[in-house]
Amino acid sequence: MPSYNYNYPQYQPQYYPQMPMQNVSNTQQSQQAQQTPQIQDGGFITVPNEETVYSYPVAIGKCVTFKIEGKPIIMEKSMGFSQFDAPKIDKYRLVKEESERPEETVDLSDMDKIKSDIREIWGKLDEIENSRKKNQSQPQPKADRNGEH
Repeated sequence: MPSYNYNYPQYQPQYYPQMPMQNVSNTQQSQQAQQTPQIQDGGFITVPNEETVYSYPVAIGKCVTFKIEGKPIIMEKSMGFSQFDAPKIDKYRLVKEESERPEETVDLSDMDKIKSDIREIWGKLDEIENSRKKNQSQPQPKADRNGEH
């Protein structure tokens, strides 16, 4: 009977030290706490109607905000982190509210006084400018070596 020489690679079993069960559960809990994903903002889009929102594709883990043209309606469409989750759609109506801050009013009855004050300030600025130009045009006396005039 013929003998066959089969060359099989040697299998080296590897042994891993076992972690105590308490450490395994703590490690799993800390990994779960670190891996909690959050929905990301996918932007703000103006669309012609609500049907567009329902058919608009939103990526997994994203939330897109829609403004319906010509209507005071905002809609949000978000997808969870599983491809099997159904999209979540929320609809909001925009309502205009009055400002709590009182409007500032300007009393125009003193407008003539204000104009007069402004003319006076401009006159004083002109005087300063003319005085400065006059002083620049006059030659300055030369100082002697000790710095005296």
